[in-house]
Amino acid sequence: MRFSTSQMYALKQVPDSAWTPYNPDYEDIDDYEASEDFDDYNSDVILRGTDEVRFGRKHMGLVVLPNPIANAIQACIAETNGRSMRHDYLRLVDAHRSTSEITPKGKGRGQKTRQYLRDEREKREQGGRDTQKEVKDMKMPRLLPGERVQIAIPGERPAPASLVYQKTRLKPHVIEYGPAEAMAYVAAFAPGTYGVALNVLSELAMRVPEFEPSTILDFGCGPGSALWAAQDVWSSVQKYVGIDSSEAMIDCVKRMFEEMPERKVDGELLRYLAPDQPNTHADLVISAFALSELPSDAVRQTTVEMLWNNTRDTLVLIDRGAPNPARVISEARDYLIKLASESNGTVEVGSMKVPSGIHTVAPFPNELDDPTNNTPAWFQFVQRVQRPTFTMRTKHSKSNAEVVHYSYIIMRRGPRPPDSRGYLDSTPYSYVSVKEAQNEPEKYLPDGTQRKTFAQLAREAYYWPRIIMQPIKRKGHVVTDVCTVDGKIERWTFTKTHDKQAYRDARKASWGDLFPHLPKTSIERSHFTPVEGPTPEELKKMNRKQRRSLMDFDD
Repeated sequence: MRFSTSQMYALKQVPDSAWTPYNPDYEDIDDYEASEDFDDYNSDVILRGTDEVRFGRKHMGLVVLPNPIANAIQACIAETNGRSMRHDYLRLVDAHRSTSEITPKGKGRGQKTRQYLRDEREKREQGGRDTQKEVKDMKMPRLLPGERVQIAIPGERPAPASLVYQKTRLKPHVIEYGPAEAMAYVAAFAPGTYGVALNVLSELAMRVPEFEPSTILDFGCGPGSALWAAQDVWSSVQKYVGIDSSEAMIDCVKRMFEEMPERKVDGELLRYLAPDQPNTHADLVISAFALSELPSDAVRQTTVEMLWNNTRDTLVLIDRGAPNPARVISEARDYLIKLASESNGTVEVGSMKVPSGIHTVAPFPNELDDPTNNTPAWFQFVQRVQRPTFTMRTKHSKSNAEVVHYSYIIMRRGPRPPDSRGYLDSTPYSYVSVKEAQNEPEKYLPDGTQRKTFAQLAREAYYWPRIIMQPIKRKGHVVTDVCTVDGKIERWTFTKTHDKQAYRDARKASWGDLFPHLPKTSIERSHFTPVEGPTPEELKKMNRKQRRSLMDFDD
């Protein structure tokens, strides 16, 4: 496993300043350990981060595109006209926004959505035009060569306005990448794709330390961003199969290999993935920001099944962090779990029944249904990425950093590893004296607790809750929203008076981290509870004001 300096968040030894200080009033450290002074201190030791918290940390700082990759991209786009590339970039953004801003059923119950629904309802009540027909007949520019309308679920919010065509609302559509679109994509989106893939694959390398893939299958490979990220995480990559329907993207990957011969690996580049296609099975199969651009849910389902059939060990699916792409990722996970349950059956792990042929490594700590189904929320995470000069020029941006929102899943073959110790088991590991702990810092913590091995942490991490929002820090307490192993979204509160170590670690936790501590209080978040609309009989008993308050829950 190979990490650059910016990704070295692996386990580190506790600094010397965190060790138990020796009181000079006692001649011997053994006398100090036997005194009340030591008992008072030892019961209140606060470590500067525990091994569990370090292991579960997902947060990664600003990701910088390596210079060889940035130089190769610069060479690829050197002959492209900047003004035309800007126009093609805006067309790509229009296509992304036309599908990203689709609100699936049950999502988008915010203030803007409620106001939009009220306005539309009032128009219909006043005998205005039929808004549904108006949406179908809305002004839409004639599709250019390389564009096609995408089959999608219309949402309960206004269609976004086009950035290219003034006073025009967008219909859901995707772009077929020709030479011009490929160059615009590489200049604008390749750094963000690399940063997100690096974060996800680094988490996989940390969570499954024995996994070192030698072969990679990349569906929707684009310019090969996932390959460059995998090479920066593992040094074992020897073969690569890239699949992209765009001939221009495949030519771009070949050009990148020519510019970076030190990163070239054996393999082949294909235009499509067919069932039972030879030489496509791989240890790691990844699809980054590609599934949401497929034309329909049926095509996505078939594609996900083919990707899983070509997976020897681990499948990674990544997409944008918007409601509709997040729904695509969630449904792909549900479909894979259903396939594994039907073909391999289920096994009991603790008190849960889980499929025997598949398990979720991240971000869910279980194989249960997505807890955000039929709720206004969705699973998404963020990664900060540095924009190279060519990206800033393409996007007309004054900032050299951007935040990329994404959703993802990591699925692995085999049943979920058993919780050998039990997450809710509070029995501590063995203790030794402070003197012995100081003599063996690699084996014991400053308070004398035995350190856990890397393998123990990897097994226990499968049952740690995941922080799904940025923690809220207040004076004396920290509030976090977590996805638990029971498949619920709960709000946990950590107070300074209840557990100082958990409180300290909670203040240092970040969005997306696994968090091993138990809270003082926990409540189920009503915002993440599926809401069912009232029955027709209940609607008849409501007055107009009560019915209008429920408008944002109408399908």
